Amino acid sequence: MDIKSIKLLRIGALVLGWILLITVFLVVLIRITAIAEFGYISVLSYFFSGLGNVFLAFLVAAVLRMIEKEAPVGNKNARRLMIACCLSYLADAIVRSCAFILSLPDIMHFFDRPDWVSLLPNAYIGLPPFAPFLYAASIFILFTHFSKMVTFESEVA
Repeated sequence: MDIKSIKLLRIGALVLGWILLITVFLVVLIRITAIAEFGYISVLSYFFSGLGNVFLAFLVAAVLRMIEKEAPVGNKNARRLMIACCLSYLADAIVRSCAFILSLPDIMHFFDRPDWVSLLPNAYIGLPPFAPFLYAASIFILFTHFSKMVTFESEVA
């Protein structure tokens, strides 16, 4: 892949990050005005997951910049973006997990019905609270190893 296409990808990631940031704040403002319809937990979950996506887009742009320059350029800022991204996803996971725990009594009422076996195809509903934990862990591990690899390559070259 040539440098020009990596630079275009980096610019695209930056533009996407800014578009996501504006979208997150506009949607959160709209949802806050209609809080009775959405609820606080829904607004918080959307805010944290959206913020995580914003930081991820900026982190991808920082990583593409390192690839473009073939050196650990802006490694400290990229690490800060990675930490902010992981914290946003962890906050989203905590909010989703709390919402899941709060809805457990309602979920248990499903099992009182005689046709609860027909609900088994919907068993995946319990998984979304844990997905942001996986996002945060994956981003942390991948970025940490990538930054070590870039640093090592720049020292060897």
